[in-house]
Amino acid sequence: MVKRIHRNIGVIALLFFLGIGAFLPVLAQEEQGISLAEALRMAVANPYNLGATGAAVTEAEAKVAQAGASRWPSVSFSSNYTRIGPHTTVDMMDMFVYGPDGSVIGLKPPTPTEAEASGSYSTGLNLQVPVYMGGKLAAAGDMAQLGLEVAEVNHQAEYVSLIYRVIQAYIGVLKADGMLALTQEQIKLLTEHERLIATNLKLGYATKNDLMETKIRVTQAELGAVKAEHGKKLALENLCNLLGIPPQEPVLTSKPVLTKESELPGLEQVLMRAEAGRPELINLELAVGIAAENLKLSSGYWKPNLMMIGSYGTQNQDQPTFNDGIWSLTLNLDWKLFDAGAGHAGIAEAKANLEKIQFQLAQAQNLIRLEARQKYLAVTEAAQVLALTELSLGQATENYEILKVKFELGVATNLELLTAQNTLNMAKNDYINAEYDYYLAVSDLYQAMGETENFLQEVSEDA
Repeated sequence: MVKRIHRNIGVIALLFFLGIGAFLPVLAQEEQGISLAEALRMAVANPYNLGATGAAVTEAEAKVAQAGASRWPSVSFSSNYTRIGPHTTVDMMDMFVYGPDGSVIGLKPPTPTEAEASGSYSTGLNLQVPVYMGGKLAAAGDMAQLGLEVAEVNHQAEYVSLIYRVIQAYIGVLKADGMLALTQEQIKLLTEHERLIATNLKLGYATKNDLMETKIRVTQAELGAVKAEHGKKLALENLCNLLGIPPQEPVLTSKPVLTKESELPGLEQVLMRAEAGRPELINLELAVGIAAENLKLSSGYWKPNLMMIGSYGTQNQDQPTFNDGIWSLTLNLDWKLFDAGAGHAGIAEAKANLEKIQFQLAQAQNLIRLEARQKYLAVTEAAQVLALTELSLGQATENYEILKVKFELGVATNLELLTAQNTLNMAKNDYINAEYDYYLAVSDLYQAMGETENFLQEVSEDA
C-alpha cells in the first residue's frame, strides 16, 4: 500500500504540473505553439486516451459498493392486485333430487348463477438478513477491493504509457523537422554551388563532368527532402491523433534536453526500481491476492449458509393496506452434505489458478529485469554514439572548410569539395539522430523502470 501511495503522489504532482496553463484557450495555444508540457496536458484531456480505464475504475468502485451492501439487511415492499372478471358458476349439489327420507331419487339440470367481477389486494414488507454465509460475503468484498486496486493500477499505467507515447511522438516530429531542415539546407547549398560551377564552365574553369556531378547531388538532395517531408507528415499525424486535434502542422516550441546535473541510476538501482515500479508486476501481485481470496472462498464450499427472512403482509378486497397483517419469520439453512466431489474439484482449480499466476509473476519479473538491462545498455550506447557524432561533426566541418578554401584557390577538385560537403551533411544527420535518440533512450530507461513521471520532473529540462 505504501508503494501505491508513493506512486500516486508522483502522478498527482505530474497532473498538477500538466494542469498549469489549462485555462488558456486551445486555439491560442496552437497559434503560439505547443510546448511539450502543453502537448502532455492536451493528451491527458483527450477523452479517447484515458476514458476507458477511467470508466473501468468507476465500474470497480461500484462493485466494491455492491459487495459492501450485500452484507447488510435488505428490505423490500411488494403489492399486487388480482381481478377476476364476471363469470358463471354452477352449484353441483343443486343437480340432485332428494326424497322425504333425504335420499337421492333423481337428477335435474343445474341452475347457473351469474357472479360479478371481484378483486383482491396483496400487500407485504419483506426483510432479508444474511446471518452466516460461510465467509463468502467477506471474501467477495476483499476480491472487489482488489479488483478496484487493479483498475486503479491499470488506469495509472495507461496514463504513464500515454505520457511516454506523447514524448515519443513529440520527439518524432522534432526529429523529422530537423531532417527536413537539413535536406533543405543541403539543397540550397548545392544549388548555389551548381550556379557557381555553371559560371566557371562558361569561363573555362570547370568541366561538363563537374556540372553533371553537381546536378546529380542536387537531385539526390531533393529526393531526400521528399522522403523527409513525408516522414514529418506521418509524425505529425501521430502526434495530432494523441492530442485530439485535427491533422495539421502545429508549431512545437520545446526542444527537449537533459539536465547536466542529473546522474542516471546505475544498473543495480535500475533493476531494483523496475521491480518496484512496473505496473505489470503490481497487477500480477494483485492478481495473486485475488486468486488467494478465490481459493479461500472455494475452500469454504462445505460451510452452511443461514439466512433470516421476515415478512409482514395481508390480503383484502378494498385497497392496499396493512390492516389485519400477519407476521412471519423464517430461518433458512442451506448446508451441502454431498456434491459428488464438485467442491474438492473447485478447490483444486483455485489452487492451480493461484500457482499459474505465481509462475506468471516470476516470469514477468525475469522479463522486466531483462528489459531494464537492455534499456540501460541502450542508454550507454546512445551516450557514446552522441559523443562520437559530435566529434565527427566537428571534424567534418573543419574538413569542409579546408576543402572549400582549396577549391576557391583552385587546388582542390569539384568532386573533392562535393565529397566533403556530403560527408558534412551525413555528420549533421548522424548528430541530429544521436541527439534525439539519446533523449529517447533515457526516456525508454525510465519507462522500463515504470517512472516516466520522474523522467519529466527530474531529468528533462523542458518539463
